[in-house]
Amino acid sequence: MLHSLFNNFTLLTTVIFFGYMIKHKIPDRLEKALCVRILLGSSLGLLGVLLMYYNFPISGHAVADFRQLPILISVYMGGGISGVITTVFIAIYRLLFLYGFGMHSVIAAMNAPVTFLIGLLLLRGRKTTTGRLFLALALSATSTVIVISILSNGLPFKEIGLYFPLLICAGIFTFSMLRYLRNKDDSIRSMREAANRDFLTSLYNSRAFEVKMEQKIAAAQRDKIPFTLLIVDIDHFKQVNDRHGHPAGDAILLQIADVMRETFRPSDHIARKGGEEFVILVDHCDAEQIKVIAERLRSNVDNHVFTLPGGDELRLTISAGSATYPNVHEEELIVKADQALYQAKAAGRNRVYRAVDLFYEDPIPKNAYRFP
Repeated sequence: MLHSLFNNFTLLTTVIFFGYMIKHKIPDRLEKALCVRILLGSSLGLLGVLLMYYNFPISGHAVADFRQLPILISVYMGGGISGVITTVFIAIYRLLFLYGFGMHSVIAAMNAPVTFLIGLLLLRGRKTTTGRLFLALALSATSTVIVISILSNGLPFKEIGLYFPLLICAGIFTFSMLRYLRNKDDSIRSMREAANRDFLTSLYNSRAFEVKMEQKIAAAQRDKIPFTLLIVDIDHFKQVNDRHGHPAGDAILLQIADVMRETFRPSDHIARKGGEEFVILVDHCDAEQIKVIAERLRSNVDNHVFTLPGGDELRLTISAGSATYPNVHEEELIVKADQALYQAKAAGRNRVYRAVDLFYEDPIPKNAYRFP
C-alpha cells in the first residue's frame, strides 16, 4: 500500500509543480483566456486519469486515488470552465474505461461532479481562505468514503476511513505548494515591476522605456502599424525648484504624471526619462493623429492648477516634440523628436512641434511643425 500511495502522491505533486512552471510562462493578459482554461482543464483531467490508473489499496477489497484533487485544483486555478473539463475527463474514464461500464462505474463516476460542485461553491481562486479549502477537502473526502463504502459492499469504516486523512493531508500539501509558488511569482513580479518604475512618479523609468521602445519597433515592423514617440519637457522647471524647493518640484512631477495618465490610453507607455523630461510611446498613432493627442496634453497641463506642499498654487506649461514611425527611421526617432522639442523651446515654449518626415513639409520653422 505505501509504495502505491507514494507513487500516486508523487505523481500528483510532480505534475502539478511542473505544470505550474509551464503555466507561469503564459503572459498575465492571457491567463484568463478561454484557450488557456481549456488547456488547464484538459491537462488536469489527464492527470486525474493517470491517478486513477496508478491507484493504491486501502483495504483488501478496495482501492482509491487522489483524483478529487485535480478537480478542486482546476476550479481553484481556472474557474468553472476548467473544472467542468477536468470533471468530464475523469468521469468518462471512470465510467467507460477503468473497469468497464456498469452500476459500480456509474456510482463511482458520479463522485467527480459532486467534487466539482463542492469546489465551485467553496473555492474562490486567490481569495480562498484556509477554512474554505479545508471544508472543500473534508466534504470531498467524505463523499469519496461514502462511494467507496457503497462499492465495497459495506466494508467497516475502520478499513476505508483511512482515505479521509490521506486526502486531507495530500490536499493541504498540494494547495500549500500552489500558494507558495503563486506568492513567489507575485513577489518576483512585484520586484520586476518596481525595478521598471520611476521611484517618484511610478511611471516607467528610462531603462524600462528602452525595452518598450525596442519591443514597439519590432511590433511595428512586423504588423505595419504606426506609432509615435513624444518627448515632453516642463517649461522653467528649474525656476520652480529654485524658488519653491525640491519638495515643490516633486509635487509638480507627481501631478504632471497624473495629467499624463488621464490624457493617454492604457496601451500607451509613459516614462520619466530624467529630471523634468518625459517620453511617451503612443500606440497606433500616425503623424496626423499625434497633432490632436499632443495638443490635448499641452492644453490639459496649461489648464491644470498645480498645488504645492504648502498650499500655494501655480500654473505651468510644457513643450514637446514628436516623431512618428515609419515616417522617421527607427534609429532617428529619438533624435528627431528631440530636435522638434528643441525647436518648440526655441520658439517660445508652451507648444508642441512635430518633426518633419518624408510625407510632411513645413517651411516655418525648419525641421519642425507648430500645431495651430
